[in-house]
Amino acid sequence: MKKNKDLEYYQNECQRLRSELNYKFQTDPVTASAAAREDQRLYRKVGKKFIPANDPYSYDGLREGFWLIHIKEGCTSIRQQIYPEKSAITAAARLMENKLVDIIRKASEARPANLSLTPEQKKDWEKFIAKHGEVFNTLCYPSIQENAEKIIAALVDNK
Repeated sequence: MKKNKDLEYYQNECQRLRSELNYKFQTDPVTASAAAREDQRLYRKVGKKFIPANDPYSYDGLREGFWLIHIKEGCTSIRQQIYPEKSAITAAARLMENKLVDIIRKASEARPANLSLTPEQKKDWEKFIAKHGEVFNTLCYPSIQENAEKIIAALVDNK
């Protein structure tokens, strides 16, 4: 008889706690959302420990729209995709960005700085500097990375 009373007591206690917990999740949307997210968390066993294998909160910071996500060893790149119809070419261009930098670098390798100028060319250059100022004494070029980014922007431009 005592076993039945104990069993009934614990069943009632479980029912009471379950209803309290359900009430808390129904009245507090933040707690309910967190509990739902934690239900999506996956674990993998490493040795004797279980470590999280995914992050159910990872995309919460992304606003609405299309996103291009590239995951590789030690790096995750997330970019918003403005033109979804060009996502394939954008992904290909992003993958080739480092190769573009190498191609541009080889194409714009340094050449000897002191090319011999004829006296007439030297006179014309000095006249140009005198007319437009010394700001043209040193010429500035865009960086190789900037050139690669401009090429990619031209590839995916929607115009």
